Amino acid sequence: MFISFSTASCKRTAILFLLFSSLIACGQSAEESTEAKLPISINEVMASLINHSADPIWIAAWRNPQNEKDWRELEHLSRQLQVGGALLSIPGTGPVDERWTDNENWRGYAQQLSAAAGRAVNAARSKDIVLIQRAGDDIVEICESCHKEFKPALPTMNIYGELSPTAIDLQ
Repeated sequence: MFISFSTASCKRTAILFLLFSSLIACGQSAEESTEAKLPISINEVMASLINHSADPIWIAAWRNPQNEKDWRELEHLSRQLQVGGALLSIPGTGPVDERWTDNENWRGYAQQLSAAAGRAVNAARSKDIVLIQRAGDDIVEICESCHKEFKPALPTMNIYGELSPTAIDLQ
């Protein structure tokens, strides 16, 4: 079956398309339309997502997951941390977010964190406590190195209080 379009119909469609495209373009600059931006600060991402996901991973070796549910939770948190690491490369609303994300070292730490979290995902899937411990140790080292370079005085800026567990909390 052959469908024919009239010249007038094609022109009308083209004009509507151009008008629609122009309206969309008027609402945002070229930079805004291509650059992703988080709706919160990177610090809030770290305090709410990174800390929340990372802490149980690095303490798992002390607590030794007891059942399938524990291992599944570690896998889930590891995947969240993997995504969280990637989010650290996208600027948010914080006053230093652009400076951080433009810095090669910052992006390197974010990539390292994501990779270590990926190893934690695999360790949790294989229920390997030694690999979880290694991944947890890597995560701690990456986070501490980044904090020393970029946030030495205020690790979480106390957004949610100091939520990270310590060895005493685990006794």
